[in-house]
Amino acid sequence: MQATELETLRSARAEQPVQRTMMDIPLRVTDVMDRAERLFPEQQVISRYTPERIVCETYGELGLNARRLASALRTHGIKPGMRVASLMWNHGSHLSAYYAIPGIDAVLHTLNPRLSPEELAYIVADAGDAAVLIDDDLLPLWTQVSRHVQVPVVIVHQLSGQPATVRQENVLYWHELIAEAAPLPHWPTDPIDEKSPVAICYTSGTTGRPKGVVYSHRSILLHGLVVATPDAFNISGRDTLLTLTPMFHVNAWSMPYTAVMLGTRQVLAGPRPTSEEIVDLMDRENVTTALGVPTLWAGILDTIEKNPGRWKLKNNVRICSGGAAPPPEMFRRFDRLGMRLSTGWGMTETSPMGSLTWLKSSLDNLDYEAQLEIRTSNGIALPLIDMRHVDSAGNTLPWDGASMGELQVRGPWVTQAYIGHPNPIPATSTDGWLKTGDIVTFQPNGYLKLVDRLKDLVKSGGEWISSVDMENALCDHPFVAEAAVIAVPDDKWGERPLAIVALKAGTNVASRDIQTHLLTRFPKWMVPEHIKFMEQLPRTGVGKLNKVALRKQFS
Repeated sequence: MQATELETLRSARAEQPVQRTMMDIPLRVTDVMDRAERLFPEQQVISRYTPERIVCETYGELGLNARRLASALRTHGIKPGMRVASLMWNHGSHLSAYYAIPGIDAVLHTLNPRLSPEELAYIVADAGDAAVLIDDDLLPLWTQVSRHVQVPVVIVHQLSGQPATVRQENVLYWHELIAEAAPLPHWPTDPIDEKSPVAICYTSGTTGRPKGVVYSHRSILLHGLVVATPDAFNISGRDTLLTLTPMFHVNAWSMPYTAVMLGTRQVLAGPRPTSEEIVDLMDRENVTTALGVPTLWAGILDTIEKNPGRWKLKNNVRICSGGAAPPPEMFRRFDRLGMRLSTGWGMTETSPMGSLTWLKSSLDNLDYEAQLEIRTSNGIALPLIDMRHVDSAGNTLPWDGASMGELQVRGPWVTQAYIGHPNPIPATSTDGWLKTGDIVTFQPNGYLKLVDRLKDLVKSGGEWISSVDMENALCDHPFVAEAAVIAVPDDKWGERPLAIVALKAGTNVASRDIQTHLLTRFPKWMVPEHIKFMEQLPRTGVGKLNKVALRKQFS
């Protein structure tokens, strides 16, 4: 063609829109296990079902069991869209349920065994569960739940792997179902809306009744991919991952999906492991990455430090902590052991990860303490997540390191509403940002710092006091194991902070010594007039400080 002809063609084409050429393949959770069965069938999942029963399973075996369970659920009347609850610990059978249930287009609803029977009954009723999968050691709890609400299909999973010695009427048994069921011949391939529900998790209910958050195929898999990236959890197929984060809460931070997606070797610690059992697993299985909450890590650190030389843990093990802010001293203790602790920010409504703490390359030359200050922040927003903070009137605040406001977020794995009947309960501002209830500051470089929960700030004489900052300072005292700060009424100042402290075993300290310690960090007017001591602080079912209980006790 001549140049003039090409220019004529170009000019004509420039007026036309570009055609779409990419395939429109929806994201689907079960494709993850399908891939694992084909590409990583030999990869191991180590499950501690009981202290005496630690089993090595493979993705090939778990995928087959998942297809068998899916078939059994369908046989017993579970139809697409129905909710199937799981009341189970972290182990391979629970992992297979994560895929069996969406394998027949039903919806997984994980239940927290640390909640009260009445709370569980409310959650089961609100979700409209049609079936429940139960570890046998949780049957006494389920018996109490079933006094309030009945579920048509009950499947009991024997942690011992042996047949039940005492059988109940109207109850099915996991291993018998798996043995008898013909597996689905393949994972679903029919057309699907990737925004359709896959799983439900209820908030912890620290204010009012728990509320249900529904996750979709799309939200789960996008979240699972992003948290695997190097500046997030840095998960790969060469890792051995220990997920101590409960599989019954917020999809265990996506690890049942991310690890299977990447063919990562997994270690699941089962019911009620002791700190010593956890460190044994980390040592024996050469764990490279582990996820859990600060209270659990505190016990593990104590165990390791009390037994120097007993375990030969790998260098540079990545420790990921969430659910509450780890105190700075916890970072130092892990650093001394050659492990790297990281944290972030998230909530049930964000699937759960919204930010993670990592050091930008421009900060590599800072000294240790300056880097530690950044590492103990709540990090920067993950890719695809937008963040802002606003004042009480809804005005967006500057990222200046000083302005405090409510954190609001949006993104492809952030909820816009809670389960409601007959209509969903809105969770966002009028312009579509999730209202988190967390008070934060932002540094100009994007690092956010959680100052407090909106409901936990202490307003004394018109001035705000951060309970989080004061709790971290209290935990830096060498004799303090854990601490909480709550607001109590005061005739003169409106509110005053009250510090509630649990001391380390074998230690003793006076209130005035605690106050003197705080005076090195805070002006005198901020320091509590009263320090209360408890043997152990109350916690919610997901391991967070239960400030509702403390307020009731000390109001």
